[in-house]
Amino acid sequence: MTLKKHHGIIMGILACFLWSSAFAWVKIGFKYVPAPLTFAGMRFTLAGIILIPFCWRKNLFVLLATHRKVITYVALLNVGIGYALYYTAMKYVSGATAAIIIGTGPLITAVMTHFIMDNDRMDRMKFMSILLGILGIGVIILNTKPVTPVGRKEAMGIFLLLMNSSLSSYANIKVAQIKGGIDGRFLTSNQMLWGGSMLLLMGRIFEQSYNIEVFNLPKEFYMSLLWLAFVSAAAFSLWFIAIQIEGMKVSELNMLKFIIPVLGAVISWNLLPEESPNFISVLGMILVFTSLIVYNINNKKSA
Repeated sequence: MTLKKHHGIIMGILACFLWSSAFAWVKIGFKYVPAPLTFAGMRFTLAGIILIPFCWRKNLFVLLATHRKVITYVALLNVGIGYALYYTAMKYVSGATAAIIIGTGPLITAVMTHFIMDNDRMDRMKFMSILLGILGIGVIILNTKPVTPVGRKEAMGIFLLLMNSSLSSYANIKVAQIKGGIDGRFLTSNQMLWGGSMLLLMGRIFEQSYNIEVFNLPKEFYMSLLWLAFVSAAAFSLWFIAIQIEGMKVSELNMLKFIIPVLGAVISWNLLPEESPNFISVLGMILVFTSLIVYNINNKKSA
């Protein structure tokens, strides 16, 4: 059965719901493994292993050789470098703040696709809806205290998260340019295995000072690791399949990521006792949600 555009939208929404839960569980895992590169490497290598039974092919080495360029792009940009930045940033920002900053992804992607892809230009309504979403994110960022020592560390974390979003957006565009050329699960498994291995190697080099007894940690850590590995395996597979559907625009799919700051913050407030909402953060989320509604209404009219 050929997947249609509305199937891709459903897949994108499911992926965003899964990603939304990751921020809180990363913070929980950090309580037991404070080494960001090692923790990230464990997560993504495990995610890649989980996917192996679902994407094994007889012509495995032919596929690897044929698609080595795009596999290298996503493994290096999405995981190897991208999540090194992401996990390092998560040591300095709250789960709710991280979810909100990652919500800038649609803006970054829309700007990139406008200049890179001929069939995905930014129109006036798309530009206005994105500005509204960014205004909401800006309102929430202003809720932080950047002049304090803790605030300066949080500002650095925000900068690293923005770099992560930029790398991820570029990797998504490269995947979109090979529509129908590679199975999403196969691409995800290779991304996780190779990217996770890079992170473990970097952790081995740069985090030798951490004394981590991997097989002697509390149950809560393993729950965190297993859930995060599942999120990576399932969400990236859904996302890559959706991106390659004929007629699906990268910027259009990435607009769904405005779900992430809202739901991610709510989940963090519920799972992390040290985090709680206030009026300004809720106001920002209302603006973000409104931007998503405006964009989707405009998209239906132009369809």
